Amino acid sequence: MDYSERVNSKKGAGGIAGAEEANVHTKRRIQDLLATQVLDLEHDPYVFRNHLGLLECKLCLTTHVSESSYISHLSGRKHGLNLERRRLLDEKYNQNKEINAKVANLVSINNTEKRNWKKIGKPEFNLTKIRDPDTLQVGLLLQIKYPNITIEEPLFRIMSYYELSTKNQNIIVSYLDRESDSTTTTNEDDKLDSNSYQYLVISGEPYDNICLAIPSDKEIDKPIEITEMSKSYWWFWDNDSKEFFLQFLYKS
Repeated sequence: MDYSERVNSKKGAGGIAGAEEANVHTKRRIQDLLATQVLDLEHDPYVFRNHLGLLECKLCLTTHVSESSYISHLSGRKHGLNLERRRLLDEKYNQNKEINAKVANLVSINNTEKRNWKKIGKPEFNLTKIRDPDTLQVGLLLQIKYPNITIEEPLFRIMSYYELSTKNQNIIVSYLDRESDSTTTTNEDDKLDSNSYQYLVISGEPYDNICLAIPSDKEIDKPIEITEMSKSYWWFWDNDSKEFFLQFLYKS
């Protein structure tokens, strides 16, 4: 475009183009773009035609009245920057997806082999009420025999009523109802409540689990850390005699 002999132009420099010249230059640029690019609405993931028949760019949230306008938008700086941002986001998403997939493969329920064993009944156990001679704290001493145990050491855990499975919850409710019916009181308020107990569950494969109901109003005197033992809260597995001992005292 010739900018010589224009108003406000300096010698040796281009002058200011008017509106007509700018429009002519824009039309020529659009014609060149239409000649070099073909708009394919089916394969372009960011363009669609709305209900008014206008073209919209989903990436930049812009509206265009014609295909030439949209093609001109594709070669613009705004669309290019948004494409680069989208590329970086896709790369970050794919990297996080690969990391999550690797972690899921390492720790997954599907990768964990299900353990199946034939139960051989309940083990022989003995429950004794004890009292500490120094602190006068009362507690329980549990002794269980596992002569045919198949794991290294029995496992135990103190659980609330809501941590139990639905099947075990029903068993607990049925047991407490039988205990309530066996008492001489017939008052509904005196019936045993399953929520007022915490449950000590001991497991030793292939034997059935043992569950003891402990009143929740009595707090067990045990360390803060679950794996720690103390004088009032300890357990011991005798591998020679295949006996498991568990003792705990209540806080006075």
